Amino acid sequence: MTAPSITITLEPQVTGGAATGVGVSYVLCGVDLAEGDTLCRLPEIVVGVDGARVADEGVRASDEAGPLKLVHHKDEATPAYTYRRWQTNRATQGDITVEYFAPVRVVTPATTNGPLFDLRVEGQGISGGGVTFLALPEHEGDFDTEVGWDLRQLPPGSRGVTSHGEGTVRRTATLESLTYTFYIAGGIGSYPAEPDGTFGMLWLSEPKFDAVDVGAHIKRLYDEMCAFFREPAPGYRVFVRKHPFPGNGGSAFPGSRGFMFGWSEAEQQSTEALKRLLAHETVHNWPFLQGEPADISWYTEGTAEYYSLVLPHRSGVIDDNTFLELLNARAHGYYGNPLQTLTNDEAATRYWGDWRAQKVPYGRGLFYLIDLDHKIRRTSQRRRGVDDLVLDVLERQRAGQHVTTEDWVAMVVEELGEAGRLDFKAMTAGQWILPDLDCLGPRFVAQEVDIRQLHVGFDYSSFKAGAISGLVEDGHAARAGIRDGDIIVKAPAPHKLPGKPVGEITLMLRRGEDLLDITYKPQGALVTGRLWDLKATS
Repeated sequence: MTAPSITITLEPQVTGGAATGVGVSYVLCGVDLAEGDTLCRLPEIVVGVDGARVADEGVRASDEAGPLKLVHHKDEATPAYTYRRWQTNRATQGDITVEYFAPVRVVTPATTNGPLFDLRVEGQGISGGGVTFLALPEHEGDFDTEVGWDLRQLPPGSRGVTSHGEGTVRRTATLESLTYTFYIAGGIGSYPAEPDGTFGMLWLSEPKFDAVDVGAHIKRLYDEMCAFFREPAPGYRVFVRKHPFPGNGGSAFPGSRGFMFGWSEAEQQSTEALKRLLAHETVHNWPFLQGEPADISWYTEGTAEYYSLVLPHRSGVIDDNTFLELLNARAHGYYGNPLQTLTNDEAATRYWGDWRAQKVPYGRGLFYLIDLDHKIRRTSQRRRGVDDLVLDVLERQRAGQHVTTEDWVAMVVEELGEAGRLDFKAMTAGQWILPDLDCLGPRFVAQEVDIRQLHVGFDYSSFKAGAISGLVEDGHAARAGIRDGDIIVKAPAPHKLPGKPVGEITLMLRRGEDLLDITYKPQGALVTGRLWDLKATS
Protein backbone atom coordinates (compact mmCIF):
# COMPACT_ATOMS: atom_id res chain seq x y z
CA MET A 1 0.00 0.00 0.00
CA THR A 2 1.38 3.40 -1.00
CA ALA A 3 2.02 5.78 1.90
CA PRO A 4 0.14 9.10 1.89
CA SER A 5 2.26 12.11 1.01
CA ILE A 6 2.50 15.83 1.67
CA THR A 7 4.53 18.38 -0.30
CA ILE A 8 4.99 21.70 1.52
CA THR A 9 6.33 24.99 0.17
CA LEU A 10 7.30 27.79 2.58
CA GLU A 11 7.50 31.33 1.16
CA PRO A 12 8.77 34.01 3.58
CA GLN A 13 7.05 37.30 2.72
CA VAL A 14 8.60 40.75 3.08
CA THR A 15 6.99 44.18 3.31
CA GLY A 16 8.93 47.42 3.78
CA GLY A 17 12.24 45.62 4.25
CA ALA A 18 11.05 43.32 7.04
CA ALA A 19 9.60 39.84 6.95
CA THR A 20 5.90 39.75 7.84
CA GLY A 21 5.28 36.02 7.88
CA VAL A 22 5.29 32.88 5.79
CA GLY A 23 3.04 31.83 2.98
CA VAL A 24 2.35 28.12 3.46
CA SER A 25 1.04 25.87 0.71
CA TYR A 26 0.89 22.11 0.48
CA VAL A 27 -0.54 19.26 -1.53
CA LEU A 28 -1.95 16.32 0.42
CA CYS A 29 -2.22 12.99 -1.38
CA GLY A 30 -3.70 9.69 -0.27
CA VAL A 31 -5.94 11.16 2.43
CA ASP A 32 -9.74 10.93 2.15
CA LEU A 33 -11.88 13.09 4.43
CA ALA A 34 -15.58 12.78 5.15
CA GLU A 35 -17.92 15.72 5.63
CA GLY A 36 -17.10 17.40 8.96
CA ASP A 37 -13.61 15.90 9.26
CA THR A 38 -10.72 18.13 10.28
CA LEU A 39 -8.64 19.17 7.30
CA CYS A 40 -6.03 20.94 9.41
CA ARG A 41 -5.46 22.35 12.86
CA LEU A 42 -3.12 24.90 14.45
CA PRO A 43 -2.57 25.85 18.09
CA GLU A 44 -3.72 29.31 19.08
CA ILE A 45 -1.68 28.83 22.24
CA VAL A 46 1.05 26.23 22.71
CA VAL A 47 2.64 25.92 26.17
CA GLY A 48 1.95 29.57 26.88
CA VAL A 49 3.22 30.91 23.53
CA ASP A 50 1.08 32.44 20.79
CA GLY A 51 0.66 30.48 17.59
CA ALA A 52 0.50 32.33 14.27
CA ARG A 53 -2.71 34.35 14.04
CA VAL A 54 -3.98 32.81 10.82
CA ALA A 55 -7.30 34.41 9.91
CA ASP A 56 -10.40 32.25 10.39
CA GLU A 57 -11.17 32.59 6.69
CA GLY A 58 -7.50 32.63 5.74
CA VAL A 59 -7.15 28.92 5.02
CA ARG A 60 -8.11 28.09 1.43
CA ALA A 61 -8.46 24.54 0.18
CA SER A 62 -9.50 22.70 -2.96
CA ASP A 63 -9.51 19.18 -4.37
CA GLU A 64 -10.28 17.54 -7.71
CA ALA A 65 -13.95 18.53 -7.36
CA GLY A 66 -13.15 22.21 -6.82
CA PRO A 67 -12.97 24.59 -3.83
CA LEU A 68 -13.67 23.26 -0.32
CA LYS A 69 -15.68 25.38 2.05
CA LEU A 70 -14.08 25.14 5.48
CA VAL A 71 -15.79 25.54 8.84
CA HIS A 72 -13.66 27.08 11.57
CA HIS A 73 -13.80 25.64 15.10
CA LYS A 74 -11.91 26.23 18.36
CA ASP A 75 -11.29 23.41 20.84
CA GLU A 76 -11.48 23.72 24.60
CA ALA A 77 -8.17 24.71 26.13
CA THR A 78 -5.86 22.10 27.69
CA PRO A 79 -2.84 22.82 29.93
CA ALA A 80 -0.53 22.67 26.90
CA TYR A 81 -2.59 23.56 23.80
CA THR A 82 -5.57 25.54 22.58
CA TYR A 83 -6.27 24.25 19.07
CA ARG A 84 -8.09 25.88 16.20
CA ARG A 85 -9.27 23.58 13.44
CA TRP A 86 -10.68 23.88 9.93
CA GLN A 87 -13.24 21.21 8.94
CA THR A 88 -14.54 20.19 5.53
CA ASN A 89 -18.15 20.80 4.42
CA ARG A 90 -18.14 17.70 2.18
CA ALA A 91 -16.21 14.55 1.44
CA THR A 92 -12.94 15.18 -0.39
CA GLN A 93 -12.00 13.78 -3.78
CA GLY A 94 -8.39 13.08 -4.77
CA ASP A 95 -5.44 15.33 -3.97
CA ILE A 96 -6.09 18.28 -1.62
CA THR A 97 -4.34 21.65 -1.95
CA VAL A 98 -4.15 24.00 1.07
CA GLU A 99 -2.89 27.61 1.18
CA TYR A 100 -2.71 30.26 3.91
CA PHE A 101 -0.56 33.06 5.33
CA ALA A 102 1.00 32.73 8.80
CA PRO A 103 1.98 36.14 10.24
CA VAL A 104 4.95 36.50 12.58
CA ARG A 105 4.40 37.11 16.26
CA VAL A 106 5.24 40.70 17.24
CA VAL A 107 7.55 40.92 20.27
CA THR A 108 8.87 44.01 22.09
CA PRO A 109 11.32 44.74 24.92
CA ALA A 110 8.37 44.24 27.29
CA THR A 111 7.58 40.71 26.06
CA THR A 112 8.01 37.98 28.67
CA ASN A 113 10.58 35.33 27.83
CA GLY A 114 9.12 31.89 27.18
CA PRO A 115 9.50 28.78 24.98
CA LEU A 116 11.06 29.73 21.64
CA PHE A 117 8.49 28.12 19.36
CA ASP A 118 6.82 31.26 17.98
CA LEU A 119 7.27 32.40 14.37
CA ARG A 120 9.41 35.52 14.63
CA VAL A 121 11.14 38.06 12.41
CA GLU A 122 14.75 39.26 12.45
CA GLY A 123 15.23 41.83 9.68
CA GLN A 124 14.22 40.09 6.45
CA GLY A 125 14.61 36.65 7.99
CA ILE A 126 12.24 34.43 9.93
CA SER A 127 12.58 31.55 12.38
CA GLY A 128 10.24 29.42 14.46
CA GLY A 129 8.93 26.02 15.41
CA GLY A 130 6.52 24.35 13.01
CA VAL A 131 4.03 23.75 15.81
CA THR A 132 3.13 27.46 15.86
CA PHE A 133 2.60 28.05 12.13
CA LEU A 134 2.06 24.74 10.27
CA ALA A 135 -1.67 24.01 10.08
CA LEU A 136 -1.62 20.31 9.18
CA PRO A 137 -4.01 17.35 9.35
CA GLU A 138 -4.00 15.40 12.60
CA HIS A 139 -3.51 12.05 10.87
CA GLU A 140 -1.20 9.53 12.52
CA GLY A 141 1.25 7.27 10.73
CA ASP A 142 4.07 7.91 8.30
CA PHE A 143 3.86 10.16 5.24
CA ASP A 144 6.24 10.67 2.37
CA THR A 145 7.09 14.29 3.15
CA GLU A 146 8.80 17.06 1.20
CA VAL A 147 9.50 20.52 2.61
CA GLY A 148 10.87 23.14 0.23
CA TRP A 149 11.41 26.91 0.17
CA ASP A 150 10.44 29.75 -2.16
CA LEU A 151 12.92 32.50 -1.22
CA ARG A 152 12.21 34.94 -4.05
CA GLN A 153 11.17 37.75 -1.67
CA LEU A 154 14.36 37.43 0.40
CA PRO A 155 17.77 38.98 -0.47
CA PRO A 156 20.09 37.10 -2.84
CA GLY A 157 22.09 34.43 -1.07
CA SER A 158 19.36 33.68 1.47
CA ARG A 159 19.10 30.12 2.75
CA GLY A 160 16.22 28.02 4.03
CA VAL A 161 17.07 25.42 6.66
CA THR A 162 15.11 23.06 8.92
CA SER A 163 16.18 20.80 11.78
CA HIS A 164 16.44 18.02 9.20
CA GLY A 165 18.50 19.72 6.53
CA GLU A 166 19.11 22.62 4.16
CA GLY A 167 17.01 23.43 1.11
CA THR A 168 14.42 20.88 0.03
CA VAL A 169 14.21 18.00 2.50
CA ARG A 170 12.50 14.72 1.68
CA ARG A 171 11.94 12.04 4.30
CA THR A 172 9.43 9.56 5.66
CA ALA A 173 7.94 11.09 8.80
CA THR A 174 4.76 11.74 10.74
CA LEU A 175 2.94 15.03 10.34
CA GLU A 176 3.57 15.65 14.03
CA SER A 177 7.29 15.41 13.30
CA LEU A 178 6.95 18.25 10.77
CA THR A 179 5.45 20.44 13.49
CA TYR A 180 8.17 19.32 15.92
CA THR A 181 10.79 20.83 13.61
CA PHE A 182 12.54 24.21 13.66
CA TYR A 183 12.69 26.42 10.55
CA ILE A 184 14.87 29.39 9.60
CA ALA A 185 15.25 31.42 6.40
CA GLY A 186 17.13 34.56 5.42
CA GLY A 187 20.70 35.82 5.32
CA ILE A 188 21.98 33.10 7.63
CA GLY A 189 25.36 33.06 9.35
CA SER A 190 26.54 29.65 10.46
CA TYR A 191 29.11 27.32 11.97
CA PRO A 192 30.52 25.68 9.96
CA ALA A 193 30.41 28.42 7.33
CA GLU A 194 29.56 25.97 4.57
CA PRO A 195 26.51 23.68 4.90
CA ASP A 196 27.25 20.45 6.75
CA GLY A 197 24.94 17.48 6.50
CA THR A 198 25.61 16.39 10.09
CA PHE A 199 25.79 19.53 12.26
CA GLY A 200 25.11 23.24 11.98
CA MET A 201 24.69 26.30 14.20
CA LEU A 202 22.71 29.05 12.43
CA TRP A 203 21.78 32.66 13.16
CA LEU A 204 20.15 35.71 11.52
CA SER A 205 21.63 38.39 13.84
CA GLU A 206 25.37 38.31 14.50
CA PRO A 207 25.79 36.96 18.07
CA LYS A 208 27.63 38.96 20.72
CA PHE A 209 29.32 35.78 21.95
CA ASP A 210 31.92 33.58 20.24
CA ALA A 211 29.52 31.55 18.11
CA VAL A 212 32.33 29.54 16.49
CA ASP A 213 33.72 28.47 19.88
CA VAL A 214 30.25 27.59 21.20
CA GLY A 215 29.32 25.82 17.97
CA ALA A 216 32.49 23.72 17.98
CA HIS A 217 31.88 22.75 21.62
CA ILE A 218 28.28 21.71 20.97
CA LYS A 219 29.37 19.70 17.92
CA ARG A 220 31.85 17.80 20.10
CA LEU A 221 29.15 17.14 22.71
CA TYR A 222 26.71 16.10 20.01
CA ASP A 223 29.18 13.58 18.62
CA GLU A 224 29.70 12.13 22.13
CA MET A 225 25.93 11.95 22.69
CA CYS A 226 25.35 10.29 19.31
CA ALA A 227 27.73 7.53 20.37
CA PHE A 228 26.04 7.05 23.75
CA PHE A 229 22.44 7.19 22.47
CA ARG A 230 23.36 4.92 19.53
CA GLU A 231 22.12 7.46 17.01
CA PRO A 232 21.60 5.59 13.72
CA ALA A 233 21.47 8.69 11.49
CA PRO A 234 23.34 11.69 12.93
CA GLY A 235 22.08 15.14 11.98
CA TYR A 236 21.57 18.17 14.24
CA ARG A 237 21.14 21.93 14.08
CA VAL A 238 21.16 24.73 16.64
CA PHE A 239 19.04 27.78 15.74
CA VAL A 240 20.13 31.04 17.38
CA ARG A 241 17.63 33.86 17.88
CA LYS A 242 18.18 37.36 19.24
CA HIS A 243 15.62 38.62 21.76
CA PRO A 244 14.57 42.28 22.03
CA PHE A 245 13.75 41.52 25.69
CA PRO A 246 15.86 40.20 28.62
CA GLY A 247 16.27 36.46 28.78
CA ASN A 248 18.47 33.67 27.49
CA GLY A 249 17.58 30.03 27.19
CA GLY A 250 16.73 27.23 24.83
CA SER A 251 13.74 25.21 23.70
CA ALA A 252 13.57 21.82 22.01
CA PHE A 253 10.97 19.41 20.68
CA PRO A 254 11.13 15.66 21.31
CA GLY A 255 13.23 14.10 18.58
CA SER A 256 13.42 17.37 16.65
CA ARG A 257 17.12 17.03 15.73
CA GLY A 258 17.74 20.56 16.92
CA PHE A 259 16.76 23.33 19.27
CA MET A 260 16.19 27.06 19.31
CA PHE A 261 18.47 29.16 21.52
CA GLY A 262 17.64 32.77 22.38
CA TRP A 263 20.01 35.47 23.61
CA SER A 264 19.66 39.11 24.60
CA GLU A 265 22.06 42.03 24.72
CA ALA A 266 20.32 42.98 27.97
CA GLU A 267 21.49 39.75 29.64
CA GLN A 268 25.04 38.74 28.90
CA GLN A 269 26.32 35.23 29.58
CA SER A 270 29.85 33.88 29.44
CA THR A 271 30.81 31.49 26.70
CA GLU A 272 31.24 28.73 29.30
CA ALA A 273 27.74 29.33 30.71
CA LEU A 274 26.29 29.14 27.20
CA LYS A 275 28.07 25.86 26.54
CA ARG A 276 26.53 24.36 29.67
CA LEU A 277 23.06 25.61 28.85
CA LEU A 278 23.22 24.26 25.31
CA ALA A 279 24.45 20.87 26.54
CA HIS A 280 21.07 20.45 28.30
CA GLU A 281 19.18 21.33 25.15
CA THR A 282 21.26 18.96 23.01
CA VAL A 283 20.25 15.98 25.18
CA HIS A 284 16.58 16.72 24.39
CA ASN A 285 17.13 15.20 20.95
CA TRP A 286 16.85 11.72 22.48
CA PRO A 287 15.12 10.86 25.80
CA PHE A 288 11.37 11.42 25.97
CA LEU A 289 8.21 9.57 26.92
CA GLN A 290 4.79 9.72 25.30
CA GLY A 291 2.09 11.36 27.39
CA GLU A 292 0.77 14.62 28.80
CA PRO A 293 3.37 17.22 29.90
CA ALA A 294 2.38 16.85 33.57
CA ASP A 295 3.19 13.13 33.39
CA ILE A 296 6.43 13.22 31.42
CA SER A 297 8.21 16.53 32.11
CA TRP A 298 10.17 15.00 35.02
CA TYR A 299 11.65 12.59 32.46
CA THR A 300 12.13 15.05 29.60
CA GLU A 301 13.86 17.67 31.75
CA GLY A 302 15.38 15.25 34.26
CA THR A 303 17.21 13.19 31.63
CA ALA A 304 18.40 16.41 29.95
CA GLU A 305 19.83 17.59 33.28
CA TYR A 306 21.31 14.18 34.09
CA TYR A 307 23.04 13.50 30.79
CA SER A 308 24.18 17.11 30.28
CA LEU A 309 26.27 16.47 33.42
CA VAL A 310 27.31 12.81 33.30
CA LEU A 311 28.10 12.45 29.57
CA PRO A 312 30.47 15.47 29.37
CA HIS A 313 32.07 14.24 32.60
CA ARG A 314 32.50 10.66 31.38
CA SER A 315 34.02 11.81 28.11
CA GLY A 316 36.41 14.30 29.74
CA VAL A 317 34.76 17.41 28.31
CA ILE A 318 34.40 18.64 31.91
CA ASP A 319 36.63 17.69 34.87
CA ASP A 320 35.68 16.55 38.39
CA ASN A 321 35.61 20.06 39.84
CA THR A 322 33.41 21.44 37.09
CA PHE A 323 31.08 18.45 37.43
CA LEU A 324 30.74 19.11 41.17
CA GLU A 325 30.21 22.84 40.63
CA LEU A 326 27.36 22.16 38.19
CA LEU A 327 25.83 19.38 40.30
CA ASN A 328 25.86 21.43 43.50
CA ALA A 329 24.32 24.41 41.73
CA ARG A 330 21.46 22.13 40.72
CA ALA A 331 21.21 20.80 44.28
CA HIS A 332 20.81 24.36 45.58
CA GLY A 333 18.13 24.92 42.96
CA TYR A 334 16.29 21.70 43.87
CA TYR A 335 16.33 21.86 47.66
CA GLY A 336 16.06 25.65 47.70
CA ASN A 337 12.83 25.75 45.65
CA PRO A 338 9.78 26.19 47.93
CA LEU A 339 7.51 24.69 45.24
CA GLN A 340 9.51 21.49 44.97
CA THR A 341 6.99 19.60 47.13
CA LEU A 342 4.12 20.24 44.71
CA THR A 343 2.79 17.15 42.97
CA ASN A 344 3.56 16.78 39.27
CA ASP A 345 0.00 17.81 38.43
CA GLU A 346 0.13 20.86 40.72
CA ALA A 347 3.48 21.96 39.29
CA ALA A 348 2.13 21.58 35.73
CA THR A 349 -0.91 23.73 36.58
CA ARG A 350 1.36 26.54 37.79
CA TYR A 351 4.10 25.94 35.22
CA TRP A 352 3.59 28.94 32.94
CA GLY A 353 2.56 31.37 35.67
CA ASP A 354 5.45 30.88 38.11
CA TRP A 355 9.12 30.46 37.21
CA ARG A 356 9.69 28.43 40.38
CA ALA A 357 7.17 25.85 39.15
CA GLN A 358 9.03 25.67 35.84
CA LYS A 359 12.14 24.50 37.72
CA VAL A 360 10.33 21.66 39.52
CA PRO A 361 10.69 18.88 36.88
CA TYR A 362 14.35 19.73 36.27
CA GLY A 363 15.55 19.12 39.82
CA ARG A 364 13.01 16.41 40.60
CA GLY A 365 13.92 14.39 37.53
CA LEU A 366 17.67 14.83 38.00
CA PHE A 367 17.83 13.65 41.61
CA TYR A 368 15.32 10.87 41.02
CA LEU A 369 17.58 9.52 38.25
CA ILE A 370 20.71 9.88 40.40
CA ASP A 371 19.00 7.97 43.22
CA LEU A 372 17.54 5.37 40.85
CA ASP A 373 20.87 4.76 39.12
CA HIS A 374 22.53 4.10 42.49
CA LYS A 375 19.80 1.68 43.58
CA ILE A 376 19.86 -0.27 40.32
CA ARG A 377 23.66 -0.52 40.39
CA ARG A 378 23.60 -1.68 44.00
CA THR A 379 20.90 -4.27 43.32
CA SER A 380 22.52 -5.57 40.12
CA GLN A 381 26.06 -5.52 41.57
CA ARG A 382 26.91 -2.71 39.14
CA ARG A 383 25.91 -4.69 36.06
CA ARG A 384 23.05 -2.33 35.21
CA GLY A 385 22.02 1.28 35.76
CA VAL A 386 19.74 4.07 34.56
CA ASP A 387 21.54 4.07 31.21
CA ASP A 388 20.08 0.66 30.44
CA LEU A 389 16.52 1.84 31.04
CA VAL A 390 16.89 5.07 29.06
CA LEU A 391 18.46 3.26 26.11
CA ASP A 392 15.77 0.57 26.26
CA VAL A 393 13.09 3.28 26.02
CA LEU A 394 14.85 4.71 22.95
CA GLU A 395 15.14 1.34 21.22
CA ARG A 396 11.45 0.63 21.80
CA GLN A 397 10.54 4.01 20.33
CA ARG A 398 12.79 3.46 17.32
CA ALA A 399 10.92 0.21 16.78
CA GLY A 400 7.65 2.20 16.61
CA GLN A 401 6.40 1.65 20.16
CA HIS A 402 4.84 4.34 22.34
CA VAL A 403 6.51 4.29 25.75
CA THR A 404 4.65 5.93 28.64
CA THR A 405 5.28 6.51 32.34
CA GLU A 406 3.42 3.25 33.05
CA ASP A 407 5.96 1.43 30.89
CA TRP A 408 8.78 3.20 32.71
CA VAL A 409 7.43 2.15 36.10
CA ALA A 410 7.15 -1.45 34.90
CA MET A 411 10.82 -1.33 33.86
CA VAL A 412 11.83 0.07 37.25
CA VAL A 413 9.80 -2.58 39.10
CA GLU A 414 11.59 -5.24 37.09
CA GLU A 415 14.88 -3.85 38.42
CA LEU A 416 13.95 -3.03 42.02
CA GLY A 417 10.64 -4.74 42.76
CA GLU A 418 7.73 -2.87 44.31
CA ALA A 419 10.15 -0.51 46.07
CA GLY A 420 10.78 1.03 42.64
CA ARG A 421 7.06 1.73 42.20
CA LEU A 422 6.88 3.38 45.63
CA ASP A 423 9.90 5.57 44.85
CA PHE A 424 8.27 6.70 41.62
CA LYS A 425 4.98 7.52 43.34
CA ALA A 426 6.86 9.46 46.03
CA MET A 427 8.70 11.48 43.38
CA THR A 428 5.53 12.40 41.49
CA ALA A 429 3.85 13.33 44.79
CA GLY A 430 6.63 15.83 45.53
CA GLN A 431 8.42 14.03 48.34
CA TRP A 432 12.04 15.06 48.82
CA ILE A 433 14.67 12.87 47.17
CA LEU A 434 17.70 12.34 49.42
CA PRO A 435 20.12 9.98 47.66
CA ASP A 436 22.57 7.92 49.71
CA LEU A 437 25.78 9.77 50.55
CA ASP A 438 27.83 7.35 48.43
CA CYS A 439 25.47 7.39 45.43
CA LEU A 440 28.11 8.86 43.09
CA GLY A 441 31.04 6.78 44.40
CA PRO A 442 33.80 6.01 44.38
CA ARG A 443 35.26 9.50 43.68
CA PHE A 444 32.49 11.62 45.18
CA VAL A 445 30.75 11.78 48.52
CA ALA A 446 27.64 13.71 49.55
CA GLN A 447 27.12 15.59 52.78
CA GLU A 448 23.79 16.11 54.51
CA VAL A 449 23.39 19.88 54.80
CA ASP A 450 20.75 22.46 55.59
CA ILE A 451 19.87 24.53 52.52
CA ARG A 452 18.01 27.82 52.72
CA GLN A 453 14.96 28.04 50.49
CA LEU A 454 14.13 31.06 48.34
CA HIS A 455 11.28 33.22 49.61
CA VAL A 456 11.09 36.71 48.11
CA GLY A 457 8.48 37.85 50.64
CA PHE A 458 5.71 38.62 48.14
CA ASP A 459 3.81 36.86 45.36
CA TYR A 460 6.29 35.61 42.78
CA SER A 461 3.86 36.68 40.06
CA SER A 462 4.80 40.27 40.98
CA PHE A 463 7.88 39.95 38.76
CA LYS A 464 5.73 39.22 35.73
CA ALA A 465 3.08 41.80 36.65
CA GLY A 466 5.71 44.49 37.25
CA ALA A 467 4.32 45.55 40.65
CA ILE A 468 4.57 44.16 44.19
CA SER A 469 1.53 42.30 45.49
CA GLY A 470 0.88 39.77 48.23
CA LEU A 471 3.53 41.23 50.55
CA VAL A 472 4.14 38.95 53.55
CA GLU A 473 3.54 40.92 56.72
CA ASP A 474 6.73 41.19 58.80
CA GLY A 475 8.63 39.15 56.16
CA HIS A 476 12.15 39.90 54.97
CA ALA A 477 10.91 42.07 52.10
CA ALA A 478 8.50 44.04 54.28
CA ARG A 479 11.16 44.64 56.95
CA ALA A 480 13.52 45.88 54.23
CA GLY A 481 10.97 48.54 53.26
CA ILE A 482 9.16 47.02 50.28
CA ARG A 483 5.44 47.84 50.04
CA ASP A 484 2.46 46.46 48.12
CA GLY A 485 1.95 48.50 44.96
CA ASP A 486 5.62 49.37 44.46
CA ILE A 487 6.46 49.33 40.75
CA ILE A 488 9.36 47.04 39.85
CA VAL A 489 11.78 49.03 37.69
CA LYS A 490 14.68 46.59 37.86
CA ALA A 491 15.13 43.18 39.49
CA PRO A 492 17.29 40.05 39.20
CA ALA A 493 16.10 37.68 36.46
CA PRO A 494 13.22 35.88 38.23
CA HIS A 495 13.65 32.74 36.12
CA LYS A 496 17.22 32.40 37.42
CA LEU A 497 16.63 33.05 41.12
CA PRO A 498 15.22 29.55 41.87
CA GLY A 499 18.40 27.93 40.59
CA LYS A 500 20.88 29.74 42.84
CA PRO A 501 21.91 29.67 46.53
CA VAL A 502 19.93 32.30 48.37
CA GLY A 503 21.91 35.54 48.69
CA GLU A 504 21.21 39.23 48.71
CA ILE A 505 19.10 40.70 45.93
CA THR A 506 18.46 44.32 45.02
CA LEU A 507 15.19 45.65 43.64
CA MET A 508 14.82 49.07 42.05
CA LEU A 509 11.29 50.21 42.84
CA ARG A 510 9.19 53.26 41.99
CA ARG A 511 6.89 54.55 44.71
CA GLY A 512 5.10 57.69 43.61
CA GLU A 513 7.79 60.04 42.37
CA ASP A 514 10.58 58.25 44.23
CA LEU A 515 13.02 55.61 42.98
CA LEU A 516 14.18 53.22 45.68
CA ASP A 517 17.00 50.66 45.70
CA ILE A 518 16.23 48.05 48.34
CA THR A 519 18.63 45.22 49.14
CA TYR A 520 17.65 42.25 51.31
CA LYS A 521 18.00 38.47 51.68
CA PRO A 522 14.98 36.56 50.29
CA GLN A 523 15.31 33.76 52.82
CA GLY A 524 12.76 31.07 53.54
CA ALA A 525 12.86 27.84 55.52
CA LEU A 526 15.89 25.60 56.04
CA VAL A 527 15.50 22.11 54.54
CA THR A 528 17.74 19.06 54.63
CA GLY A 529 19.50 18.45 51.34
CA ARG A 530 22.65 17.09 49.72
CA LEU A 531 25.84 18.71 48.46
CA TRP A 532 28.77 16.79 46.98
CA ASP A 533 32.55 16.93 47.24
CA LEU A 534 35.55 14.90 46.14
CA LYS A 535 36.18 11.94 48.42
CA ALA A 536 39.32 12.38 50.51
CA THR A 537 42.18 10.10 49.52
CA SER A 538 44.52 8.54 52.06
